[in-house]
Amino acid sequence: MTTPTTVESRSRWVAPASYAVLGALGATILAACTPTTGLDMSKPLSDGTWTAQSNPDDQGSIGTITITVEGGRITATSYETTLADGTDKGADYGKNSSGEVFNQDYYKKAQAAVASYQEYSDNLTKVGDPAKVDVITGATAAHQQFVQAAIRAIAATQGISAEAADDIPTPCL
Repeated sequence: MTTPTTVESRSRWVAPASYAVLGALGATILAACTPTTGLDMSKPLSDGTWTAQSNPDDQGSIGTITITVEGGRITATSYETTLADGTDKGADYGKNSSGEVFNQDYYKKAQAAVASYQEYSDNLTKVGDPAKVDVITGATAAHQQFVQAAIRAIAATQGISAEAADDIPTPCL
């Protein structure tokens, strides 16, 4: 019977230990970014139509959401974003001041963000919780503003003041 050398016995444990460390690190990262809004979604939502806005993004654009609550659940959602000058981000978003597409890639990205508004709205109506509205590729900034506005609107339905709603964190992306 031979006794394994130090190198042999160490290599037998290195791979499993490495996997354990990587697994623990991955679990920690996922736990830190688990979507949560800080809203208590078990609290009832008051019926009515509620509107709220996001903070401006780095270009001054603001997202505005309107939710309709019937029977304590969200039955309709609409969302739009306006530029800093107050014009809607719509079919012309991504065009120059002459209304022409000056950069096709930029225009496609801008229009993908605009298209995401309806999908985000439909998803919130379906799932009823902004933390469960998945990010759409190419529209992550729109998602963050959407979630922030949704948190504020839902907080209002629960009787939470606007100031207190601002203390509710938006999920990490």
